[in-house]
Amino acid sequence: MTTAHFAKYAGFSRISAREARRERNELYGRMVFFAVILGVFSSLWRAVREAGMPVDANPKSLVWYLAATEWILLSAPPIHLEIQEAIRRGDVVYRLGHPVSYVLAEFASALGLLAVRAPFLGATAFLCAFAFTGWAPPLGTLLIVVPFGLAASALVTAWYLGIGLLAFWLQDVAPVYWVWQKLMFVLGGLMLPLQLYPAFIQRVAAFTPFPSLLAAPASFMLGTPLVPPGPLAGALVFWSCATGLAVSWTFRRAVVGVTINGG
Repeated sequence: MTTAHFAKYAGFSRISAREARRERNELYGRMVFFAVILGVFSSLWRAVREAGMPVDANPKSLVWYLAATEWILLSAPPIHLEIQEAIRRGDVVYRLGHPVSYVLAEFASALGLLAVRAPFLGATAFLCAFAFTGWAPPLGTLLIVVPFGLAASALVTAWYLGIGLLAFWLQDVAPVYWVWQKLMFVLGGLMLPLQLYPAFIQRVAAFTPFPSLLAAPASFMLGTPLVPPGPLAGALVFWSCATGLAVSWTFRRAVVGVTINGG
């Protein structure tokens, strides 16, 4: 990609970020939701520990683990909804002739939203988790979690993009999103670390991208990371390449279908 092409997509990101800074209602809603989730689960895990139930994890660490996974997931803008509506209206067809890639433009715009959301939600995660536990992980741990979390959020956004493109065939991508969301919940270890799941679930999860998106980055909060930083970086690169190829192939197939059917 040349400098001129990069500047075009950077422009999409800047415009999107500027609009997100002006329209913060959704962001504020996510921040409130985030605080409620952390408050509820911090109370739940504290009650579990006081009841003497066997949970092989520190309740304070679990709160910070959940803060990391929710931060990653909530920071990623759900662009599949906008893409679905654009496909339904036929707006995508008019954009195919533009001198920029539709897929890259949408992804760049989403990254602009991510750049605005992630700091606010990250601050919410830190302040709420600290308020509910009275404890914070070491600075070195946070310096590992933050970059991996941002990379994971960007990859989640790419998945949303791919799900949205399925509207060329499905019209309504909600069922696909629901399945993907449930897989993230279980195989990604959204609420509980994968280390607490049965062994067979851990083995299945290892063959999917979901642990690299949530459980692995957040597991550094527990002091016993699921994988070291090096392998995690390699896994994120691998799944990013695989996702990019899948999204590119899906869009090419969709364009061929639109061309054959005359738009």
